[in-house]
Amino acid sequence: MSLPKFPDLPDGYSINDSIAQVITSIAMEEIGLSHIINAEGEKIQYILGTLENSPSLQMPPTIEQILEVNESVKDMLGQVSFSQMFLMGKMQAALNAYQKKDPTPAVAPNAFVVGGTGSAVQFNGPSYFLPFGTPLHVVGSYVEKSLSNDFEFMIMANGTYTIDYQMAITYQTPPAGISVHAELVSANSGILAIIDFPPESNILRQQNVTAQLTAGDVIHVVMRQAGAGDLQPLSVHSQAINFTRIA
Repeated sequence: MSLPKFPDLPDGYSINDSIAQVITSIAMEEIGLSHIINAEGEKIQYILGTLENSPSLQMPPTIEQILEVNESVKDMLGQVSFSQMFLMGKMQAALNAYQKKDPTPAVAPNAFVVGGTGSAVQFNGPSYFLPFGTPLHVVGSYVEKSLSNDFEFMIMANGTYTIDYQMAITYQTPPAGISVHAELVSANSGILAIIDFPPESNILRQQNVTAQLTAGDVIHVVMRQAGAGDLQPLSVHSQAINFTRIA
């Protein structure tokens, strides 16, 4: 497959031309994701024998094989959902940059998006502050990522915020007798939300919360294990968080 190529403009690219190319690239990524989703649907149709113009399986699949395909599809759709959060950040940043060219005063942007972890984070203790890696998209000035560490976010203005958080984990060994959850915590208000992770092999969870926050507050995510069983190591291999000041 050949690589996409942007057209050469005789006068170079203006800001709006560049923004248009960014939006075009987002649309192309969405088309690619739609093909992935379609392929995963056809995978299920094939093993169930309902895919048109497809040769029949020599032997009907076992329940274990159907569940294995279903697990594979669930994992892939989880990654597609995670990609959508990054595309949302790119689109929001592009649209806000375009609005700045409007001669009428624009509403101050108010979103902050951060995601990714780089390599998987290994967690095998009773509690752990989860770091955030790159890529990083910042729009506006209501929230800032801490300069001293990778897991704290500073609230810069009083207001009502919505916080969207998503995390995907993998257990090395599903825990027995252990409760595992992630806490979205405000230094001033305490726990804002709790995300539970059942003992499955691969898990994607997301949470949405609205909270009244004050300037100087610090937000972080902490992972906790509790219970009577032995602590079980797990990997946090993707996460994303989005702050939006709505009032």
